[in-house]
Amino acid sequence: MTEEEFLRLLKNEEGKLYLIAMAILGNQHDAWDSLQQTAEQAWKKRSTLEGGKHAFPAWIKKILVNRSLNILKVRKRQIPSDPQEITEILDSNNSKAEPNAVLIWDLVKELGPQHREIIALRYLGDMPLSEIAGHLDISLGTVKSRLYTAHTRLRQKLQDNNWKGESNSGF
Repeated sequence: MTEEEFLRLLKNEEGKLYLIAMAILGNQHDAWDSLQQTAEQAWKKRSTLEGGKHAFPAWIKKILVNRSLNILKVRKRQIPSDPQEITEILDSNNSKAEPNAVLIWDLVKELGPQHREIIALRYLGDMPLSEIAGHLDISLGTVKSRLYTAHTRLRQKLQDNNWKGESNSGF
């Protein structure tokens, strides 16, 4: 993969990667650190990418999630109790973010830190439950329980707000 091709692919994913890092880490400084470390590691490991440009988004997302979780472990942080920055970024980027995404994050920010963490890793990080359990050093049952509780609370919030989104059956 040439440098030009790598940079083009990275640029296409940068916004999504940044939002994932923000959801996991909770602040812009750490999110940019994670994104920078991800880009460096991906460039060094580009020869291990199988599947070419079609596999690039999933491959780099996995690197980002791992880098972000490592930052959390090193700094011994949790997902912040008020991920207002994520909603503000989505609000300021309405041309890129769907309005429903802003609403969902408004509801997700009302969840507790452990439930937000699971939602961020599962849906933004696109991680399987077993991987989430390993990264967070908790049992698979605990991951499933937290995810179920988060879904239940989100579903209730959507019903309480009589939300008329395109599809609220996913919760």
